Amino acid sequence: MRLHTPWLPILFFSLAACGDSAEELPKAPQLISDRDEMGFDTEHNSGTYVGTTGFNSLQVSNQGQDTLEVSNVTLSGPSVFTMKVSQDGTDRSPGDAFQVASKKRFFVQVSFRPAEAKNYQGTLTIRSNAANAAEKVIILNGKGIQPPNQ
Repeated sequence: MRLHTPWLPILFFSLAACGDSAEELPKAPQLISDRDEMGFDTEHNSGTYVGTTGFNSLQVSNQGQDTLEVSNVTLSGPSVFTMKVSQDGTDRSPGDAFQVASKKRFFVQVSFRPAEAKNYQGTLTIRSNAANAAEKVIILNGKGIQPPNQ
C-alpha cells in the first residue's frame, strides 16, 4: 500500500519560505526605544525611600539601514534625576553627538534619589536624524517616600 501525499510539497515550500529570511529594514534611520516612560519603584503605589537611589535603564536602537546620528540626549527636571549614556560599553557625554549603526543600540541609565517625600517628574529627550522620531521624549516619574522607623 502506497501513501499518496500531494500536500507534502506544498508544506515543504511553505516552511522553507518561513525560514531565516532577512527582514527588510527602512532606508532612513529609525529610533526605537523599549519604553516611553520610566517609573522608579512606583509599582503598587509605592516609591523610593528618601536618601536612597533607584535606577532604571532605557534601550534605544536604530532599526533603519542608514546610520542614526544622535545630536544630544538631555534631561529636564529636578536634580533628583541624573543620567548616564553608554554605547558598546563606553560612557558618552549626554550633550555630545554620536552615531548608531544599523541594528545597533545604546543605553541611557537614569538614577533617582529623592530628597523629600513627594512626587517628582522630568523628561529625557533624545534628538537625532531619525525619520520616525527626530525628537523622542521619555517621561520620568518618581515618588519619594519616608523610610519606615527602625
